[in-house]
Amino acid sequence: MSSRCRNAIRLRKLSLFGLVAVLLAISACDNSPAAQTDENAHRALPELSDEIPAIQNAAYTEGTRRLVQDTFDSIQTIQNKIRNEGLPPWMMETEEVRISLAEYVFTLKTKELIYALNQLTEKPSGEEVLRHMITEALTVHHAKQIGITVTPEEVKGMIDMQRRAMKDTGPKTSAEQLTLYIMEQRIRITGLSEEEFWNSEELYSAYEAAIYMNKLMGHILADEDLKGTESYEALQAELYKDFRKKHRIKVPDLSELETL
Repeated sequence: MSSRCRNAIRLRKLSLFGLVAVLLAISACDNSPAAQTDENAHRALPELSDEIPAIQNAAYTEGTRRLVQDTFDSIQTIQNKIRNEGLPPWMMETEEVRISLAEYVFTLKTKELIYALNQLTEKPSGEEVLRHMITEALTVHHAKQIGITVTPEEVKGMIDMQRRAMKDTGPKTSAEQLTLYIMEQRIRITGLSEEEFWNSEELYSAYEAAIYMNKLMGHILADEDLKGTESYEALQAELYKDFRKKHRIKVPDLSELETL
């Protein structure tokens, strides 16, 4: 089997770690305007890789549970403050990219959480996080533009598969227990029941976007004239470069929102 084929299979492989990657990317499951429109399909999230996020070595301890809970409590408090103070909901709104301030806060804080769980001393910068969010949205938009499609059956099948992974009662490693706890906290701050969460439009849109990105990667890997992941990354860099030429990108200052 060629390395391209192995990579394509790996990118389609799902696991409990892949599930938390999707759940952490769903930042519109609050009451912000982003959660009140079906245009959330423009939002994107990581490919469904079993390497995202890399928390396989994190321990399930009282300390890590407290860190996870405090992070999601902080996110919920800041998002409530955004709503209650009537701040402008959209920090970026174009044909290709729609990002709310609440979404940005969620993504930044959860990325910081993953860094902390991995015991990394540095933190992702706001600029890096915003660039990542914009790039993912542009990637999904590009996939749609070149004719890649995703069916409701594919999305629902993926959601069902991941829900079964969450419900699996078999023995779990310490990192898997932590992953489940992260997912529980993620669902908790939405204000939805577990059943409502799994059947929400926001969850559907998040998985749909993930599949678009995965299919685009598969499309590139299948083209022998391209250079696999290098071509995928080059495409994303070019999409972002072109976007910056047309739109002003400003990283929000969260200092006042974080003063609680």
